[in-house]
Amino acid sequence: MKFYEDIISQNIKTGGIVCGDHTICSRSPEGTIFVLCDGIGSGIYANIAAISCSNRIVELLKRGVSVRATAEMVASSMHRARTEDVPFSAFSAIVIMPDGQFSVFTYEAPEAIIIKNGTSSVLKPEFFTAGYEVVGEAAGVLDIGDSVVLCSDGVTQAGLGHGHGFGIGISNVSAYINSVLRPGSEIRELPSKITDMCSGLMGGKYEDDTTLAVLHCREADELTVMTGPPSKASMDKDYVRKFISMPGRKAVCGSSTADIVARETGRKVKMLKMGNAFGSPPEYEIDGIDLTAEGVIMLNQVYNILGESIDDFTENSAVERLCMMLLDADVVHLMIGNAMNDAHEAMLFKQVGVRVRRTAVKLIAEKLREKGKLVIETYY
Repeated sequence: MKFYEDIISQNIKTGGIVCGDHTICSRSPEGTIFVLCDGIGSGIYANIAAISCSNRIVELLKRGVSVRATAEMVASSMHRARTEDVPFSAFSAIVIMPDGQFSVFTYEAPEAIIIKNGTSSVLKPEFFTAGYEVVGEAAGVLDIGDSVVLCSDGVTQAGLGHGHGFGIGISNVSAYINSVLRPGSEIRELPSKITDMCSGLMGGKYEDDTTLAVLHCREADELTVMTGPPSKASMDKDYVRKFISMPGRKAVCGSSTADIVARETGRKVKMLKMGNAFGSPPEYEIDGIDLTAEGVIMLNQVYNILGESIDDFTENSAVERLCMMLLDADVVHLMIGNAMNDAHEAMLFKQVGVRVRRTAVKLIAEKLREKGKLVIETYY
């Protein structure tokens, strides 16, 4: 599976308090959305304009409005700012489909750059009108190793007043990328190299908010977590077959779920660790499965510590190891059985704050999405 990693370098205007640029990345099975907005001016007013514009674009796209219609609608609404004191923001918005096809729209923003087969070039847009405004549209396909670069005009206008006319411009940004891209070079270092270059042109300062984002296509690190028996026993075979066939690492949460996997695969479940007085759940072993442990208690504890610093994890418990696996993964497939366990509805569970399986899974999925993971939930 392709994964589109967003790598960002952002620097506030020298002497500023908040950044007038704002980015949002949203991932779903339907595709990856990335928006970079640049509020007019700098400071609080620009920050508010950029945040409201980016949230509006993402919300429209999530509601099923096409990216072209969204760009047209938002750009057209900005026309009021030409004559009225209302927030204004330039924007770049890209939607990348799971197969790598993408469309990028720019309004009052620099053109996008594509890095393909190790070579950078500017994506020349076609323009269309949105009311009284003009929007650029470009498209392409990302293969493994390719990238799209988006930036605010703090990048392209670097050097303004320092011997570079109106700034270095997008063509020189692309040329600089070609000068620093070398076999074996780390793409993650590219955004900071470019913004450092911009600062160097301005005497070590940033004379505008400066943001550069790289959307890099690479193979996804995938993890599948299976938890709970399916709603019908007749589904067990297909449930396990699907789980075993999934790419990447695998984890089983639930003793009954582990028994189903063992039965359908002919493998044995071995006890590794008993639970302890502090509530650490028991851990098991199944050949070919990276982690197997108790279910509902495990999921509740995972949710409780998923926001903690990764440096604090000792990996001494299955809970911490599953957290590490979730945080390391780009794509998390959650396979959730719909069978009800009446014991989990008991007052004792509620009394100690143990959430039922479905609730715990939903909360984990929400927290993982906040961390930029692509989370795919499938119920059986």
